[in-house]
Amino acid sequence: MPEFLTTRRHHCVGIDISANAVNIVELSRLNTTFTLHGYAIEPLPTQPADDQTRAHPKSVAQVLLRVLKEQAMLARDAVVAVADGQLICKNLELDAGLAGTELELHVRLEAEQHVPYALESAALDFEVQGCSPLNPQLMSVLLVACPMETVDWYQAVLSHAGLKAKVVEVQSHARARGIDAMVPASGAVAVVDFAAHTTRLSILHQGRVLDSRELLFGDGLQHQDTFKTTAVQHIRRGLEQSVASPRAESIILAGAVAAQAGLSEWLEAQLGIPTQPANPFIHMDISPSLVPQALCSHAPMLLTACGLALRGFD
Repeated sequence: MPEFLTTRRHHCVGIDISANAVNIVELSRLNTTFTLHGYAIEPLPTQPADDQTRAHPKSVAQVLLRVLKEQAMLARDAVVAVADGQLICKNLELDAGLAGTELELHVRLEAEQHVPYALESAALDFEVQGCSPLNPQLMSVLLVACPMETVDWYQAVLSHAGLKAKVVEVQSHARARGIDAMVPASGAVAVVDFAAHTTRLSILHQGRVLDSRELLFGDGLQHQDTFKTTAVQHIRRGLEQSVASPRAESIILAGAVAAQAGLSEWLEAQLGIPTQPANPFIHMDISPSLVPQALCSHAPMLLTACGLALRGFD
């Protein structure tokens, strides 16, 4: 039977692990239609530092095992992301004529300049992203690197939970994929992902991450009114510093505080840019077992996990 007429559903689970929580999304796809079957937002034991990989893999796997069982999730293929702060991402401009082993050699030579540890102990990858927008004789290549032990930790978590690591992804790229599922790829989009101690600002354009930076404020340390004022100051400054990126035409809010009543409207009024909470499931079929009101509230926290699950179908 031709593949485009298949009736077999493939399931994949996206797992977003932070220092204090694990967010899980299970999707299936039938032809071109995605269905959200289940999700979970589960706290993890508090770690001594804002680095989830300091926990023993089995302690996180035990949480995953319990959630997968409680939610009756069927997927055994999983996609997980390395946190942005644990990665080195560098956009390279290389000769457009490079290919194969010659391209790999040039990327490795560039990596030696940017990776502050021995390449033999690094997980190294790269992706050709097309012609350079500034020079058609050059191509843009994204270099990504992190210590191999970091990738090993994520794979160990999934293995202990009985899951197969289909892909180990970059966190900011997973967010971008979640945004693509939500809004058409046209103008530049700023994604503000709130966390307890820091906030991540990413500038996306046509599915590519043009800029990603950490803003030194969080949603867990301040009174609500103080938080809103601080958020405007930091987001405005972050947007101004992203000078190499197109001006954001809209802002998408992610994280626990993103669905707070009135926050997106207030930020839009202060910044003058259309702003809304993230909901990557807006164009998907939803399992009848899920409560729409609860999903709408939880969706901004599930943006990265959704993008990870979608990566499993590429």
